Amino acid sequence: MIKIFNKISLVLMFVIVVITVKPQNTYASLALSQNGMDNPSGWAKEEIDKAKEIDLIPERIQGDYRNNITREEFSELAVSLYEVLGGKEIMVGEEKPFTDTQNPKIIMANKLGIVAGKENGIFAPDENITREQVSVIIYRTLQVAKPRYNYSDLYEYKFEDYNLISLWAKEAVGYLYGVEVISGVGDDEFNPNEYTSREEAIVLVKRMYDKVLASERASRNSLTVSRSATANRQEDSLKVKLKSLIPKELGKPYKWGGIGPNSYDCSGLVYSLFAKLGIELPRTSQSQASAGTYVSKKDLQYGDIVFFARNGKTINHVGVYVGNGEFVHAPQSGDVVKITTLMSGYYANSYYTARRVLPQ
Repeated sequence: MIKIFNKISLVLMFVIVVITVKPQNTYASLALSQNGMDNPSGWAKEEIDKAKEIDLIPERIQGDYRNNITREEFSELAVSLYEVLGGKEIMVGEEKPFTDTQNPKIIMANKLGIVAGKENGIFAPDENITREQVSVIIYRTLQVAKPRYNYSDLYEYKFEDYNLISLWAKEAVGYLYGVEVISGVGDDEFNPNEYTSREEAIVLVKRMYDKVLASERASRNSLTVSRSATANRQEDSLKVKLKSLIPKELGKPYKWGGIGPNSYDCSGLVYSLFAKLGIELPRTSQSQASAGTYVSKKDLQYGDIVFFARNGKTINHVGVYVGNGEFVHAPQSGDVVKITTLMSGYYANSYYTARRVLPQ
């Protein structure tokens, strides 16, 4: 009898433990899901929330935002963009263009000319999609949704890896770059074959929607091109390269007469940075003040060369403007290359002039 009672007690204890522990495990799993890949990254959250508000995101990709997006998922996203842009309704009948998918959104996108299959009737819906493929689909979606827009201008921004972009994708990549829908990934590269995450894809599509909305409100028949002009391409490319060079020099020690790569004086730093951009400058700060064209302090842009004169007459220091009222320079013995404000303190008081040498 005692043995039976002990067995019953053990069973009851096991049941109590299971009931007590199970909700905790469920809660832990839920918390893990909420704090993990299911939520968008901080940089993308606001745009994704807004995209939801306008029904731009298909329900099936509302989650796991940091996962790579597939060809099927992006096709559905492209169709959503087409619809919110006011594209004409397309009826999908009994067409079966692909043997590996009957998704009506893919068939609709194919009928619109937005997406195409690979070969032998294969669409490969589960394959991840690359940055250049995403660019082409967004561009085609815009063209079919807004056929009256002016697409006559060609844009060929020369990323450092421009030759890696497929010939069939270059026009789309250049156009989207020109209207500031897509950008590079660092070191002025586009990385055309890199896969795209769900959150990246959604943000790109939302940007296109915003550009079209702004154009419609202004009663224009084309998108505003803000970085496409031929004269500005080289300038923009050089600025991007300069932005990648400067962080590599920060923290290196000042050395009188130094022109790198391990130490610099003030004019040596400026001389070296611009030499890497293919721009030859004089070696000393006073001589550098004759290069390029004059720029007023209120009109300073990234990459302008700023000069200082302690006595208000003779230039004795130089640096490179990096925006937000700051400049990078090699200050003096015992110090290192760093970024300093020129809007207050010593450098505000000793500011003398500025020159622009980057092409306009």
